[in-house]
Amino acid sequence: MFVFLKNKSLEWSSLQDYTFILPAVSVGNIGQLSVDLLISSLHCDKLAKLDHPVFVPVVGSDPYDEIREQGLMTAAELYISKEKKLVILQIRGLLIKEFCADFLSQLVDWIKKCAFVKTILLSSLHNYERVDSQLTGSPFRYTVTSAVNSSIENELKTLQWPALETRRSVWKEGNEDILFFPGGGYTSLLNKLCGEMNVPLVTLLIFCAEGDNIPGVLLVTGHFNRWLNFVPMANDAPGWKFPASWKLFFGAPAPMTMY
Repeated sequence: MFVFLKNKSLEWSSLQDYTFILPAVSVGNIGQLSVDLLISSLHCDKLAKLDHPVFVPVVGSDPYDEIREQGLMTAAELYISKEKKLVILQIRGLLIKEFCADFLSQLVDWIKKCAFVKTILLSSLHNYERVDSQLTGSPFRYTVTSAVNSSIENELKTLQWPALETRRSVWKEGNEDILFFPGGGYTSLLNKLCGEMNVPLVTLLIFCAEGDNIPGVLLVTGHFNRWLNFVPMANDAPGWKFPASWKLFFGAPAPMTMY
C-alpha cells in the first residue's frame, strides 16, 4: 500500500516512539486542512505515497512549495518529522466507498505493526446535528478506544476537551446508546476497527459547517498544539506557517477590469 520515495525507505519497527496523525475526509475538510498546516509548519519530509483503489486519482503541484517547481502531490501521501518524532498521513483525493473498508483494515494493520506511541485522528461533525446539550459551550469533542491509556484521557480533560456524548440509535432496536459521527466520513468505521483490534486511537473533533473553515482549523490545531506542543509558541500563539496552496484558497482575486 505504501510506495516509498527514492532513498526514503525505512523499517516500520523504527517508528515505535513516534506519534501518528491522520485526517478524516469529513465535513468542512477540517482534518485535512489541519494536517496541511502541521506539515507546512513543521517542514515535514515526504516519505511515501499510498497506492490503493480507494483513492480517486489526483495530481498537482506541491502544496507546500512556494516556487512550485520542486515536485508533485498525489491523492494520499505519508510525511515524517524525525525531529518531532511524528508521522503524518495526508489524504487529498476523494474516497471510493466500496473500497473504504479494505483500505481502513489495511491501515489499522499497519498502525498496529508500527506500534506508535499515539495515533490521533482529526475529524469534524455537522454542527446542525448537535443535540440540545451541545449547542452551548466548547465546540470540541474527543473519543478514545478502550486501548488508550487513561492518562491520555485525563490530559484531554485537563485541556477542557469534552468527551463526545452518546446518542440513542435510531437504526437499532432497544435502548442502546452509541457514538454518532454525522459528517465524519470514515471516523465511525476507523474507531470500530481500532476498537476490535485493540489499537489505541484518539479522535479529536469539532462541530462545523461547509465553507471557509480556516478559523476552525486554527482553533483545532491551536488546541491540539496545547496538548502535544509540536509547534513552538510565539506571542502566546503557535508559530504557524500557512501552506503556499492556501494563498488562492477560493481562486484568484476578481479581475480589476470587471469594475
